[in-house]
Amino acid sequence: MQLAAAQAGSYSQTYTILMKGAVAGTEVVSEKIDEQGNTVSSSEHELFISDGLETKRMAFTTSLVLAKGTLSPIQYNFQYTSGELRDSCAVTVKGGEIKRILNRAGHSSDVTARVKPGFVILDFVVYHHYDWIVRRYDLKKGGRQSFANFIPLIGGDVPLALTLLPDSSINVGGVQISVRNFKVDVGALWTGTLSTDKNNRLVRLAIPAQDLEVIRKDLLSKP
Repeated sequence: MQLAAAQAGSYSQTYTILMKGAVAGTEVVSEKIDEQGNTVSSSEHELFISDGLETKRMAFTTSLVLAKGTLSPIQYNFQYTSGELRDSCAVTVKGGEIKRILNRAGHSSDVTARVKPGFVILDFVVYHHYDWIVRRYDLKKGGRQSFANFIPLIGGDVPLALTLLPDSSINVGGVQISVRNFKVDVGALWTGTLSTDKNNRLVRLAIPAQDLEVIRKDLLSKP
């Protein structure tokens, strides 16, 4: 099977998050290889959400550990850094089981389930996770491919599918860049368009039903 390859080593990227066409936040990503050869992908997020009356700040950090060679998730942590309660979520995978511990509003809830083959983790508001999902896509096979997708907030699977679309060149902030395109379907929750560069890194994500767009910051800031 020909998987979309990832290059080992350090990496960093910043994304701008737009809602209804206006800048609403940022996602800053960094990666490194740990002593065991696993990939550790960490991120810092800041969002400003408005209900028309007031604007609230939401900030959090995440860390995703992916196994050497297979890029299978083995650990994921989510921690709010804004608000008083500092809600958090921890996911671990061991011995064919996935365990999620969710701490919300001072209450803890645990979920344990068997790991499904080839599963991925996609958090609702962590957009660089698509980098790792694309790497599980079999480019030689092409077409529509489905993945068991464990969503930490839910504590269960919501099927995710990627469909390879024709490559194209898009203009983002006045810059032309060659991209590989996918249609992404997350169950019945949303459908969007995902574009990556030739290294399979996220360039742009658009989810029209949510008025959401995520764009690599260095492209958006160009004149």
